[in-house]
Amino acid sequence: LEVAVGSATQQASGSCNDGSCPINADIPDGGTGMQLLQQEARVFTRSASGPHRSEDASVAPRVRSPAAPLLASLAEADLHKRTTTTTLRTTTTPMTLVYNDLTYNASGDLPAFLSGLLTNCLMIVGCIIAFMVLRVHYPLKYSFQVLQGLAPSKPDVMSHFSWIKASLNIDLDQHHIEHIGLDRSLLLEFSRFGMRVCMVIGVPLVFITCPLHYFCGGHVAGADRLSYFSIGNVQNGSWLYYVEAMITWATVITVCRMMILAQRRFISLRWSWMRTMAPLRANTVLVEGIPEEFQSDEELKKFFETMFPGDKIKSTHCVKDTSALSVLLHKISEAEAKLHEVKILNEKDPAHPQTFRSGCFGAAIDAEEHYSRIVEELRPQADTLRKTIVEASSKPGLEGYNCTTGFVTFHQRSDAELATRLTNISSDMTEWRIDHPPEPSDILWVDLMQDPTAEEGRKWTGYLLIVGLYFAYMPLVIGITNVAKVVDLGPLQPLWASIAPTLGLTIMVDFLPTFIIAIFKMFFTLKAEAWAQLRLQEMYFWFQIVFVVLATAVGQNTRDFTKSLATDPFSIFETLGNSMPYATHFYMNYIVMQWSTHCMNLLRYVNLAKFKMFCAFYSEEEAAVKSEPEDQDYYGMGSRHARWTTNLVIALVFGTICPWMYLLTLINFAVCRLVYGYLIPFAETRKPDLGGPFWVTALRHTHHGLMIYVILMIGVLWIRGPNIVPSVVVIPALAYVFFSLKYFDEHLAWEKLPFHEMMTKEGKALDAATTKRELSAEYVQTELLQPSEVASS
Repeated sequence: LEVAVGSATQQASGSCNDGSCPINADIPDGGTGMQLLQQEARVFTRSASGPHRSEDASVAPRVRSPAAPLLASLAEADLHKRTTTTTLRTTTTPMTLVYNDLTYNASGDLPAFLSGLLTNCLMIVGCIIAFMVLRVHYPLKYSFQVLQGLAPSKPDVMSHFSWIKASLNIDLDQHHIEHIGLDRSLLLEFSRFGMRVCMVIGVPLVFITCPLHYFCGGHVAGADRLSYFSIGNVQNGSWLYYVEAMITWATVITVCRMMILAQRRFISLRWSWMRTMAPLRANTVLVEGIPEEFQSDEELKKFFETMFPGDKIKSTHCVKDTSALSVLLHKISEAEAKLHEVKILNEKDPAHPQTFRSGCFGAAIDAEEHYSRIVEELRPQADTLRKTIVEASSKPGLEGYNCTTGFVTFHQRSDAELATRLTNISSDMTEWRIDHPPEPSDILWVDLMQDPTAEEGRKWTGYLLIVGLYFAYMPLVIGITNVAKVVDLGPLQPLWASIAPTLGLTIMVDFLPTFIIAIFKMFFTLKAEAWAQLRLQEMYFWFQIVFVVLATAVGQNTRDFTKSLATDPFSIFETLGNSMPYATHFYMNYIVMQWSTHCMNLLRYVNLAKFKMFCAFYSEEEAAVKSEPEDQDYYGMGSRHARWTTNLVIALVFGTICPWMYLLTLINFAVCRLVYGYLIPFAETRKPDLGGPFWVTALRHTHHGLMIYVILMIGVLWIRGPNIVPSVVVIPALAYVFFSLKYFDEHLAWEKLPFHEMMTKEGKALDAATTKRELSAEYVQTELLQPSEVASS
């Protein structure tokens, strides 16, 4: 730009009218320097400033220049003097753009992308080879479910390739659901759903729109060869934007239809899953908000017997405040574990028995005696406190250690289902809230002991911390990315150049679930680990939408983006249309990086390290149990669903702009299907099953992603189209997605088994003929049971 201004100054003074100005050499048609200034000024305000709104003063570092105001002024002053017209050619990548330290499409991206693609493919091959070797050497870590007889099939654990067939044979049928669980089966089904979406939409786009972009777009991508087949190669005002409008409608209708069909199939699976539910869980309800006068086992049972007369109530349990008892039992458990480790070490080296120091300057004492004394002192205290709680529990309220939550078990499932449909039991809507319970082994009893008054204060504190994390997230991403980009690896720089731009985002995406779940567990009442994963899925997805999918629009200043969106909601069309088309290369690299991430998960290196560590103190079988499960913050159902849904949303949002995105995401879901098709059924331990809410939430999130896609396309077509017609044609698609989601919520109910099916003779006969799952645990706090009773259950 500075060269252009200098050239224009020379022309204005008549010093380079002979065409000797250096800038004239770049003008194919021999235009003057001032005409080029006019082009550059217009490109600056509409195209080169791509990630910015035209009124935004914060221009990217490589675009912002001291000559920019003069450039615009000179061009504007000379508009009336023009006697010839010069065709304006715009491109999504007129120069290397860096907006708020996030790299945008540039001419040198193709070598970096190919280098990253090759590197990730080599990492995939390396991880798979390493996995096949480790699987044979450590079957307890990589074939645990097979050895326990809990897997849906029995692949040869000593064969290097048997896992591939076993993984591909996993299907969404009753046999596999019984062994894996409905939630985890649906996670694998979502990978297949993502593959179908990418194939149905992506393959036609590659064969139809890619040639159109290349041959009919106007070749405005210039030296940016990676954009030749994307919308970045289409000049403003092209007739191709009418085609893009039709493609937008086709994408919206196809994906919405596919989600409705997938949900209908899920509902039938959900009904089958509910019919096979263990009788204890099916016949039990969770009761919250119990008034103080009914806070005991006896009073709770009397209250429900008045609503359900006759012998319909089997048992009741009002949650007891066992916080003090839990602390004692935890200390005993830790001391017993340490005692076990000390005994093993003493057996290995009798000449040097283990010692314990109470502090830096404390005297060394025999460790075995120390931990034995702790167990001997604390166990009688725990037994006494347990007896006190049980004896006092007949008194209602806190005097009897009773809390505001409890469980009621009926003899018949129909009565339990009827109880969950009861409303207005009391004039106070916070009382007598009845719902289906989680599995007994998954309950967070500490959450059920919380005081409802204090619970509200903790909840709002948690929300404030979530908001703080929201505003601190992008500065952390930018900081990590800046550090990565200043690193020079010499000969490996092309490889590093493909990784560095997404490194900050990848790291924060990996650690974000840990931050969120820590806030949830500290300040929110979650009731069960699986329900915590469901809450994590909701929050984690929206963080990824803002800071991954919309990262280019949000930029570094999250506060300004949020303020702009709140004060002028309709600016979202221009914001997305002016920023996101310039970042397709970034997301292509991001999706490719996910391939190797999945294959690294195949190695289960964290669980393997824990297994090797525990083998020093326990048998291999005990060490295998203690090294499970994998980290549920990142590898849990909520995190996996949120990340997979985000990947599908990225394909939908950027697929029309860059059709290659669909093929890259198709490969991503194919890798997911292969990797997790083995890990989930054959290696990882089974987790508590909620029966489908993760799947439903993922489809709802996909609807939300479609809305973002439509908003983006409206903005792109409005800014780039030949007129307003293409954008106006697409606007109703936003309403189509909204009503599709409304239909999804209102006409495809799934949470509860239809009551009339349980009350009819046919429904009762079908329910009686269905084989039920087994459930050994009870809806009673384990702290209140004697050690022998806990072991037997």
